[in-house]
Amino acid sequence: MKSTFLFAVGSALTRVNAHCEERLNTLKHLIDFFDRLMVNGTWSEPWDYIRKISPQGAEVDGPKHDYDYIIPVVDPSSLDLRCGRNASTAWSKPKVAVIHAGDKVGFAVNTTVGLPIEGATVMPWDRWPNLYHPGPATAWLSKAPGSLNEYKGDGDWFKILSVVGRTEQSEPPNDDYYWKHQWGTYQAKSWNFTIPAATPPGDYLLRFEHIYPLPVDSLQGSQFYTNCAHVRILNFNSAIGTPAPLVKIPGVYTFGQKEIYFYADVGNETYDIRDFVEPKPVVWE
Repeated sequence: MKSTFLFAVGSALTRVNAHCEERLNTLKHLIDFFDRLMVNGTWSEPWDYIRKISPQGAEVDGPKHDYDYIIPVVDPSSLDLRCGRNASTAWSKPKVAVIHAGDKVGFAVNTTVGLPIEGATVMPWDRWPNLYHPGPATAWLSKAPGSLNEYKGDGDWFKILSVVGRTEQSEPPNDDYYWKHQWGTYQAKSWNFTIPAATPPGDYLLRFEHIYPLPVDSLQGSQFYTNCAHVRILNFNSAIGTPAPLVKIPGVYTFGQKEIYFYADVGNETYDIRDFVEPKPVVWE
């Protein structure tokens, strides 16, 4: 009787531990957001210049739970596609970073879960935050017609960066998922890029986006990770350009779009990144 009881308890604990491990592994796949901006070679503090997000299913001043921050946006028609969850308005009123056209800037992957939340448990992935997912990354600008704090990002956007394959910034991978190693941003802790030298001066939302491409019937489809910084771009160059093409966000992607909804998951070692077709628009040169 005693051995039967101990076996039953052991089996139950094994199932609980397996469930917890599965939950943690799932959450590990859902943690990409960008809370720091690099300006003039220096990384800011979290959320100094970047619009804070708020938890899924909670008001800005309501209860906050770690896991609610890290659930990705999966609806390409959602307003959250602009700047992250509940960040179409600048309720956190971040500072404005002053930069020059032609300067290098960058976004860093979150250093903590949440805002951070006081007393929150430090999870294993918090100790080495990185772009865990394979997939493309892009950067965008949208000029505010007035105050950045009042701008909802409902104006025009243009793309200034697209990262698909590996570059000199890419991190040496530390796992055996060789097909993932084809992607340039895979396991990167941050990503730097240059503001085009011909960018018209003004106040802008600077948006960084990373997509984990999945089929429409898997984990609700592709996952979108995005955040926006407030920047003031100065330009004393002789040539000022006209950014194009211009798009709206949301509106730039559609659910099931073949360029961003395809099989990309662990074990797909046959995937060849040369087959990837970048979604429009093209980068403004």
